[in-house]
Amino acid sequence: MIRATRIGKLAIARKGWWTGNKWLLLRRCSQLLILGLFLLGPWAGIWIVKGNLNSSLALYILPLTDPYILLQALFAGHVMESQALLGAAIIAVFYMLVGGRVYCSWVCPVNVVTDTAHWLRVKLGITTSMRLSGSTRYWLLGTTLI
Repeated sequence: MIRATRIGKLAIARKGWWTGNKWLLLRRCSQLLILGLFLLGPWAGIWIVKGNLNSSLALYILPLTDPYILLQALFAGHVMESQALLGAAIIAVFYMLVGGRVYCSWVCPVNVVTDTAHWLRVKLGITTSMRLSGSTRYWLLGTTLI
């Protein structure tokens, strides 16, 4: 982590504040815009997106469903509607074309929370942390589906 911090500071020193931070700022703007689209309906009555970050209907025609949430529902024994299956297929194809972590970096508001936690760790000088093995995520994936 210390090395990444130095590299970030070097980039800002060489390229300037905007160029060194532009992708972070663009990601934050994207996250706030998407969150704003979801809140626009209840707050202003303008329903561009209905639903939540797990499953939604955009512009009254485009179903979007998180494939992982769909898998959890299927494993729990729920029968999925065709719209949810189509929405999961759309997202899965998008992930295959653009990259699987796009949602986490450009959409999910939890990213802001984890970045804030990292910033606090650096500011407070907390350097110790728990390390998990590389296979832990797959065990967690399987456990949450069961």
